[in-house]
Amino acid sequence: MADTRRTLTYFGLVASTVALVTLLLATLVDPLFSWRSRSLSSMGEANGKALLAIDTADQLAFLLFNGGLLFGGILGLPYAARLWTETVNGIEKAGVVVFALALTCMTGVGFAYVDGPANALHFPFAAGFFLLLTVALLVFGTGFALDRNPAVGVGTMWLGIFHLFAWLFWVLLEAAVWTGDGDTWTYFAVPEAVGAAVFGGWVIWTARTLLRDGSLPA
Repeated sequence: MADTRRTLTYFGLVASTVALVTLLLATLVDPLFSWRSRSLSSMGEANGKALLAIDTADQLAFLLFNGGLLFGGILGLPYAARLWTETVNGIEKAGVVVFALALTCMTGVGFAYVDGPANALHFPFAAGFFLLLTVALLVFGTGFALDRNPAVGVGTMWLGIFHLFAWLFWVLLEAAVWTGDGDTWTYFAVPEAVGAAVFGGWVIWTARTLLRDGSLPA
């Protein structure tokens, strides 16, 4: 049983690390990407190439972005099972369920890439991911604070709040500063990256803690 739990923990560590690294690499590879004027999904937009072709930097970014999301979401699900074994109350269990749903939406974003065959599902999956990752942190953190370590629980909740405020700040900044440029409400790369970093960073921290201590802080 101990070996199985350790294996499941590695799933979380590897999935999050690979997803974050491929995301960063995609931003560096894509010649058209801009933090100020693009969304992350623009790197995963269909460009008329064969799906697995790697003959341009744009196509490489497409594969890194969507492949990282698919890989991270699917391989992250076994880690949700590991977190479930660590729960000590119903609130934490609810947080793990939302966490698994967020991972499912993350996989969906990579599957329903922009201008692809399932394009109509892209926005629901993307919105679902960023919403659910916030809810997962808030709910799991609440359960953690009630029956385990209040400081860690509140810190987890504040990660969710920080992510929410990153979106609010960016939307307000866009409305106040960049309106009138003819292309508003599309510059979401920064808050999207904040969400990815918060979510992936929390998974890496919890996974490393479980590997080191065998359990989360009491």
